[in-house]
Amino acid sequence: MHRGQGWVGRKDRHDVDFNAIVVRDDGAQLTVKLTNLSPDGCRLVTDETFRIGEHVSIAFSRVGHLRARVRWALPGSAGTQFIDEDGGSSSSS
Repeated sequence: MHRGQGWVGRKDRHDVDFNAIVVRDDGAQLTVKLTNLSPDGCRLVTDETFRIGEHVSIAFSRVGHLRARVRWALPGSAGTQFIDEDGGSSSSS
C-alpha cells in the first residue's frame, strides 16, 4: 500500500450500519447513517454537506452524545474524529 506524504495512520474502523442524530453547532439536527466506527471516529453518510473542521455532536443509542470534528467531507459523506470537551483529540494517537 502506498501512502501519500503527510499520511497519518488511524485505528481500524469496524463496519456498522445504523442511524444516529447529528446536532450541528447552529442547533440543526439531522439523521445520518454510520457506516464505520472506531474508538477515534466514524463515517457519516447523509445528503447534507459538512465543512471540514466543523464541530458536531453525534447521538448514538445506548452510548449517548459524543463530540466530533469533521476531518474530511465529500458529497454524501463525511469522516469525523471524536474530540474531548476541550476540543482536543479523544485519543493520544
